[in-house]
Amino acid sequence: MNEQQRNELATLLEQRRSELERATEGLRAGLATPAEAGWPEVRDSVEDGDARMMATLDVTHLRRQEDELREVIQAQERMRTGEYGRCETCDEPIPFGRLQVRPEARFCIRHEEAWEEAHPGGGVPGA
Repeated sequence: MNEQQRNELATLLEQRRSELERATEGLRAGLATPAEAGWPEVRDSVEDGDARMMATLDVTHLRRQEDELREVIQAQERMRTGEYGRCETCDEPIPFGRLQVRPEARFCIRHEEAWEEAHPGGGVPGA
């Protein structure tokens, strides 16, 4: 990977990190103060169930955002240490096109697919 490509990927990582930090802050604030986030005051069991379901969805979304933020931060650290852009399994270079789409990628396509097959429930690779 040349210097221009590396700079492009560093910019993509920084932009994504900023987006995720803002998103997680907003989700945390909404969970901490549901009435201020526009949720109606709960008045009956149906509204209570709806409010609980929405809170569960928000928590799930927050966890996903936090997981992705951790991946981005780890990718930035790999960039600083010179380990960025190589598959953690086979040590082959990850194609630049893949990194443009997923700059936080830790695996080549072959090993990403193997990881996903071994972890059908999802999650963060290596977490």
